[in-house]
Amino acid sequence: MRLAAALSRSAEPRSFAPCFAATVSLAVGLLTVLTLWRDPYWVFRDTPPWTHDGVGASRLLDVEMRLIKPLQIARLKPQTLLIGSSVVYRGLDPRDVSAAGGQVYNAGFSALMAREIPTLAALAVDVGSVRRVVIELDYFMFTSWPPPPPIDRKLATASGRSEALVSVVLNPKAIDNLRGPRALRTEPGLWYGDGYKQTPDFDAELVGKVTREQNIAAMVYRPDDISHLERALDLLQARDVTIVLSPMSAVQRQLVADGGRAPELSAWRRDIATLAAQRGLPFHDFVSGHPFEDFDPGKASSRYWLDTLHFKPEVGRWLLGRIGLGRNPAGAAATSG
Repeated sequence: MRLAAALSRSAEPRSFAPCFAATVSLAVGLLTVLTLWRDPYWVFRDTPPWTHDGVGASRLLDVEMRLIKPLQIARLKPQTLLIGSSVVYRGLDPRDVSAAGGQVYNAGFSALMAREIPTLAALAVDVGSVRRVVIELDYFMFTSWPPPPPIDRKLATASGRSEALVSVVLNPKAIDNLRGPRALRTEPGLWYGDGYKQTPDFDAELVGKVTREQNIAAMVYRPDDISHLERALDLLQARDVTIVLSPMSAVQRQLVADGGRAPELSAWRRDIATLAAQRGLPFHDFVSGHPFEDFDPGKASSRYWLDTLHFKPEVGRWLLGRIGLGRNPAGAAATSG
């Protein structure tokens, strides 16, 4: 009896280990299958089951676009990249680009900073399919504006993206995103698989909040940050590159002026223009002089502006036309009415 009991006790640890390993393997396998099927990060296929005709609300894209968008670019292998901040992903619809642009991806990122542009340029080179790049710049990118965590430079390499895909599949947070669209937890609007976000009008309260909370004091121009753009252009030498200064509403320009930054804004515009001329690159300064000055910060979104900062796709169509990439000639349709 004693011998049998001892043998039974000694067998328990040996039997626990295989059972535990099998349980873990089963859980990991189930999570992997569910994640690949549901594709909550939208990095494995065009139309995951939570989207409708390739469009859907995604909390993950709202908060983790610096991980997701590079993986989408690598999978889709577009011919044209539209690089910029949130004004790009809200204002430039790839469907408004002419057929000459081939497959277009909207590589707009919330609060994109100048130091992140070289990583996107390296990604474009590594993917290999990109032949045309539009870099739309905002003044704040080159200031001491508190930056977000930057895009991981490893995502510009195939090995780094492979590691990221594994982490996506095995991320426990994916479980929560398998339960449903969770539309109420997302920012307003619907994401497309090509990086564009269709955004509804903002009410007067939200517009006023965006206007009031502009941190002009942090918008101290840093001329040395232009070196980041120069590094990106060095990487993109074999591609067609167009540099654009993003349209700025009159209200936003006035806020910058009232905050004492107008001379710095002018210096930034001159510096980017000089760099583009030195490189022989197409350059378009749309900061002012555009025909879209209908915005009232005391009201809801206007015809052309979501808020003080973000223009609507109607302005985007005009912009694309002016730089020679639009389906409409010179954006004329956007200025009518």
